[in-house]
Amino acid sequence: MLTVKHISKSFNDIQAVEDVSFHVKKGETFAFLGTNGAGKSTVIHMLIKLLEPDTGTIHFVQDKLIGVVFQSHRLDEEFTIEENIMMRAKLYGMKRNDARKRIKELLKFTNLYEKRNRVYGECSGGEKRKADIVRALIHQPNLLILDEPTTGLDANSRAEIWSMLKQLQDEHDLTIFLTTHYIEEAEDVDYVLIMNEGKIEVEGTPEKLRDRYSKTRLNIQAKDKNKIYDILNKQNYMFEIEEEEIVVLLNKSIEAIPLLNELEKDIHRFSIQEASLEHVYLQVTEQMKKEEKRCLH
Repeated sequence: MLTVKHISKSFNDIQAVEDVSFHVKKGETFAFLGTNGAGKSTVIHMLIKLLEPDTGTIHFVQDKLIGVVFQSHRLDEEFTIEENIMMRAKLYGMKRNDARKRIKELLKFTNLYEKRNRVYGECSGGEKRKADIVRALIHQPNLLILDEPTTGLDANSRAEIWSMLKQLQDEHDLTIFLTTHYIEEAEDVDYVLIMNEGKIEVEGTPEKLRDRYSKTRLNIQAKDKNKIYDILNKQNYMFEIEEEEIVVLLNKSIEAIPLLNELEKDIHRFSIQEASLEHVYLQVTEQMKKEEKRCLH
């Protein structure tokens, strides 16, 4: 669907993107992760030709149609939801009857049909974002680019929007290119790329990144810490001390079962945190900070 090779972009003395390469397969969800200022939006602006790369190439398959949902809302605050979408349909050259049918279909799908005559400026953040997505889908694109699509939304609105996008992808083989700083939104995507200061730091499937950089954490509140330390050391378990808890690092949660059976009489309580992309991100960023400190010295 999309191949990017060695693109770079600078603004005066600021290197926003440096030697970035990746490819996006048809039908997959591809996630760009990173903090604000990592270069994610600059890459998107180059993909949609709002910016030209200083170096490198961007190649789309010939039959692609792109829809874009920007970080900021792009519809007119003074018009209704339906009026806004109809204006965008006209820009794509859609016939009026076809546009009306498509708009009705999308507004019903997003639960906005009953609110179609509401002025966009009076909509909630979740309603605005769903209307933005309808605008991006009006011409039936096969690639949807989402730049921080759920920033500022409450948890329920975020969950609703992702459920809607997942359904669209399943039903229409939609390819999604996503940037986000909500790490949990990328847990179930097909491929992840983590950026920092314009460069790619790590990339891979979520499963491979979790296996490489993250551990399942068994958190133990102990009755007898020294006894537990002895058992963990004798059996070569990796563990850390965090305030009042002993944190045992495991590859899989199932590995906790025999250990808990052995420690049962010596613990007050326990909890398990599965390996996650958030742990991956924290681990990677921590490594980057250490490398920066070494360079400074």
